[in-house]
Amino acid sequence: MKHIVIIGSGKTGRELALELSGDANVVVVDKSLKNLDILGDDFNGKKIWADALDINTLEKAGVKDADAVYVITGNDNLNLVVGKVTKRKYGTKKVILQVNDTMKKKIFKEEGLTIVNRTYLIVEVLRKCIA
Repeated sequence: MKHIVIIGSGKTGRELALELSGDANVVVVDKSLKNLDILGDDFNGKKIWADALDINTLEKAGVKDADAVYVITGNDNLNLVVGKVTKRKYGTKKVILQVNDTMKKKIFKEEGLTIVNRTYLIVEVLRKCIA
């Protein structure tokens, strides 16, 4: 079974955690207890109420052995730092980051990180609607 770590349990993180927890061991890290509580009873993974900038938190979440780490907080700079640490220190092959600022796209890609940007996704879907 795959081991997935999700940093950030806002709307996107919550939906991703619920979707993936049926087929994988999912650990969600968030510094907001309220966000973790909203995951509800349908979530059968592990919740960690802590700051992802803490190396001990990342290790407790199991990033060392993770098949993938999703860093999807609302803070691009936090996402970049946690993504870089996960990639460089632990060698996680799949590190996927949410990026809100399209100007930062190049920086994230240069680090070998996979980025997801809502604006680009929506534009791509809308473009395909007329194809």
